[in-house]
Amino acid sequence: MELPKGLQGVGPGSTAETLLWAVASALHAGNAPITGQLTAAAEKNPAVWLNTCQPLCRAFVVTDEDIRKQEERVQEVRKKLEEALLADLVSRNSDNSKDSLENGSEF
Repeated sequence: MELPKGLQGVGPGSTAETLLWAVASALHAGNAPITGQLTAAAEKNPAVWLNTCQPLCRAFVVTDEDIRKQEERVQEVRKKLEEALLADLVSRNSDNSKDSLENGSEF
């Protein structure tokens, strides 16, 4: 999984994996939007976690362009899923037709 470039962790040993876990936990556990740490104090001293409702990452903004790109990716994946499901359905119908013919039964 790729994190957006604007989403950057704060603190020692911060990795993409720990940032992903922190954001996922914040999304799962709370109802508030994820904004990151809004104060520069977290940059100066990462040991001070000023807003415990937010993951330990730099403040970020989601733009309309980010949303548009994500919507395009979702549409592409939905189209691929639709194609795969249709191909599977055709394949299953073809297999059922062959089985019926081999067994001498009709549809």
